[in-house]
Amino acid sequence: MTKYLFSANIPVLWNTEVKEIRGEDKVREVFLYNNVTEESKTMPIDGVFIAIGYIPAVELAKKLGVELTEDGFIKRDEHHRTNLPGVYSAGDVEGGYKQIVTAVGQGAEAALSIYEDLMNPYWLEKRSGSSV
Repeated sequence: MTKYLFSANIPVLWNTEVKEIRGEDKVREVFLYNNVTEESKTMPIDGVFIAIGYIPAVELAKKLGVELTEDGFIKRDEHHRTNLPGVYSAGDVEGGYKQIVTAVGQGAEAALSIYEDLMNPYWLEKRSGSSV
């Protein structure tokens, strides 16, 4: 049974590997292998979207005591700070768009926050009771 994404008639192909993307000037078809049924087939298509690793890898964060959202992503503020001083997050573990360009941008934001926080350690100010 083929499942479809929303009402757009886009098939979701579970347990399926794309072995080959074929076409000259644009994508025309894919050669697929189902790793459960061990069947291979070609499918005519106009585009390819491949999703892997959709579940966030947050095991280390959990072991450290980092808070997670209800959806299992790392809970953070607008500076990518977690509930633990000195522990930051960026990329797919934060939820949102699962795109490399987004993750790279978030990594740059987190790096800038780390730099700023090292220059002005907010956790020391909280501990001493002063506010900025």
